[in-house]
Amino acid sequence: MAEVVLVHGAWHGAWCWDKVVAELDRGETANRAVDLPLSGFEEDVAATREVIDEAGPGAVVCGHSYGGLVISAAASGSPDVARLVYLAALMTEQDEDLADLLGADSSPLMQAVEVDENGYITVDPARIHEVFYADSSAAEADRCAALLRPMPASAMSAHAAPPAWLSIPSTYVICGNDKAIPPSSQRRMALRATSTVEWPCDHSPFLTRPTEIATLLEQALTQ
Repeated sequence: MAEVVLVHGAWHGAWCWDKVVAELDRGETANRAVDLPLSGFEEDVAATREVIDEAGPGAVVCGHSYGGLVISAAASGSPDVARLVYLAALMTEQDEDLADLLGADSSPLMQAVEVDENGYITVDPARIHEVFYADSSAAEADRCAALLRPMPASAMSAHAAPPAWLSIPSTYVICGNDKAIPPSSQRRMALRATSTVEWPCDHSPFLTRPTEIATLLEQALTQ
């Protein structure tokens, strides 16, 4: 049976997919959520590639936000991945500079990030609700904020490998009210995808639209 592989974004963990996993389990859809080490891009790619290999033929791989960079590298050259799903995700060209890609669009996230003396980036706790979880309650945002982890800024650098979406069919989900990755940036990246959908939601639909995400992924398994 083909499986869904879920890859979270920056600062998060596999926990952010819990509601989506519950929906997939309810539909008896096999799934695996990767818990990225967030210690470096290559380490994140290796962890994801291992899960993709375990999932086997016909896998649908979904990356959220930074997870888009990860799945583009981890699925590259894989014969087992049937489709990639970019959920408000970074869907970049080979060697594309993120500053150039996102620089034309104002994003509250850029004003909320901080880099410490060790080169790790965090998000200002006072801005987390606004930037990531605007559609959720303050209590839900606080719960998630307590689980976020720092990650190395170097992980966001341009990457040299040809991205998997050049050879694997893809779907881009634009989050139209996103305060982290501007919707205008998402729409430009979405032009690279095989198909596109847009939802009027914040950056974290895994909290507020788990049924819609599960349905999209289950449909992708049959395409």
